[in-house]
This record gives sequence, C-alpha cells and structure tokens, in this order.
Amino acid sequence: MITIAITGGIGSGKTEVTNYLISKGFTVVDADKMSREMTSAGGKAIPYIMENFGPSFILKDGSLDRAAMRDLVFKHPEKKILLEEGTTKVVLEDIEAIKRERAASKDKALFFDIPLLFETGSEDDYDAVWVVTADYEVRKKRVMARDGIEPSIIDLIMDSQEGEEKKVQLADQVIYNNGSLEDLRKTVDSTLKSYDLL
Repeated sequence: MITIAITGGIGSGKTEVTNYLISKGFTVVDADKMSREMTSAGGKAIPYIMENFGPSFILKDGSLDRAAMRDLVFKHPEKKILLEEGTTKVVLEDIEAIKRERAASKDKALFFDIPLLFETGSEDDYDAVWVVTADYEVRKKRVMARDGIEPSIIDLIMDSQEGEEKKVQLADQVIYNNGSLEDLRKTVDSTLKSYDLL
C-alpha cells in the first residue's frame, strides 16, 4: 500500500481533488476534520486551549471559537505556533496510528489530506506528496466566492501559509487547477494512472 499526502493552499481546489478520489472509492484521511473534532465540544484539545489561551476562546457550547482564534493567530504568529503544539502535533500522531492500523489492508493507496504538510515538516512521512495549486488571484477569487471573507483577511491567510513555489518544488506530483472542474478531474485521473492506481 502506498501512502500519499495531498496538500495545497486555501482556494487551490484540494478539497475537489480529495472529494473526487473518495468518489472513485479511495480512502482519504482528513487532517482538518480530525483537528475540528479535537476542537469541538469535549474534544481532546479543548483543555489545552483553555489553559494556554483562556476561556474567551471557548464558545458557550464548549467548542473552540474558531473565528476568534483565526484572527489571533494570523495577527500573532507566535500564537499560531502555540496552538499547533496542542492540535497539529496531536493530529500527526493520530495519523501515524492510522497508517499502522491500515498497513495490512488490501488498499492500493491511502490518501491523507493535510493542509499544513510542509509547515509541520511531515512531508517525508509519506511515499508521495501531491500539491494542488492555482494562481494567486484564482485562489483568492474562489475563497471570496466560497466564504465571503474580506479580501484583506484572505491575503493575510494566504500570505501566512507556506509559499506555493516552495510547495511545488518539494512535491512529487503537482496538480495545477486554474481551469474547470472537468479539467481538474482529468488531471487527477492521469496522475492516478501514472501511479498505477487507475
């Protein structure tokens, strides 16, 4: 079984790629979903957040106030590092446990959707790394249309993420997504064929 990490910046179309893989019967482990579960009410990261950031970052239902935390970490990089200590690192440990559990399965490939792959330095933990990318303005327009976030906030988010050029250089496979959804799916199909997975 081959392990493949998929990453890409906000608005790159990474989710479209992973959804398409799931539709074709592949298993995709979603690191963001794991992180959200950790920061939901009763999640294992909530005590850490309460201790290191205080109760003002916890909503009445006991979950993380994601909007407040997002604003804080993008304005104060040192807070982002502190947050990742209690969330991202734990997710990466859980991912390694999933790999061990699935090692004996008959799956040809196991995919991992990891937005912060390069930021956490875990790219060498996989057999291959696929980077989904698109031009800056294309990504920005997608995020504005999808989330309705102010352009200045999108710039902050995009600028805080590891540079696209560096990701492309480090990738085993680059999936360019400046065109249509159909174009993207064709690219994914040809990539799967190149790995003898289709």
